[in-house]
Amino acid sequence: MGPLGAGHLPVVFSVVFVAMLGTTYCFSVYRGDVDPVFPYISATGSNRPESCLFGLLLNLCSFLSALLVYLRYSVIVELNRSFDAELKAVNRVALYLGTIGAFGMCLVANFQETAVIVIHLSGAFVCFGFGSIYMLLHAWISHRMVPLYAGRRIANIRTFLAVSGILAFCTASFFGVYAAHVYHTTFPDKPTPRPWYRKDNLPGYEFHVVSAVAEWTLAFINMAYFLSYSREFEKIHCDLRVQPLVGHLDHSPTWGSITSFSATP
Repeated sequence: MGPLGAGHLPVVFSVVFVAMLGTTYCFSVYRGDVDPVFPYISATGSNRPESCLFGLLLNLCSFLSALLVYLRYSVIVELNRSFDAELKAVNRVALYLGTIGAFGMCLVANFQETAVIVIHLSGAFVCFGFGSIYMLLHAWISHRMVPLYAGRRIANIRTFLAVSGILAFCTASFFGVYAAHVYHTTFPDKPTPRPWYRKDNLPGYEFHVVSAVAEWTLAFINMAYFLSYSREFEKIHCDLRVQPLVGHLDHSPTWGSITSFSATP
């Protein structure tokens, strides 16, 4: 991965993520598809053509986030070498949760809220919910690695981000549900507004704004958390190797590995 190892990968993820948020927001506001005052992130990518860009970039973010989750897991495995059984177990659980969270991001990218709302909301809950727990677990892991493998400062930073992420997730979920409840108290037969518009004087709009602010905050917290891996990933080297098992591509493999192949006279 070059002289800086894999340190550029969290930066690439952050750049793509910010580009996705910025471009879809600007497009949707310019076209009048959303209210400019804190719409939900998903609302900015619900209509064409911004939905196409939203899906493309968010799918890329989903792949990159899964890659970062796996690389972080691999770093802990290599440093720990199974000496600390509790650290090993938590690291594995965090790998599963982080991967599921990345899959949730993929669902959000491919099922817009105006298309299949149930799958979209489920994907958003999995992405942000499992992502928040993932951050909390790796904050614990960072403290567990002090002082043998890591410093206290980065552990404290990750703890602050993880706790802030949990609070933002709970705030976004609670006020989002409560905004819909207040709206349906006045209009029980109408669907929840998607998107919300302040000029319509909709009941519950102020609670929607709190939920949307918390959602945007949570998104940037997730981005900052992955970005905190950059300095650590500068110190690792990743290889992708090809090992041919045949001398001619028309032949069937008769060796188990490149080692046995090279040992054959």
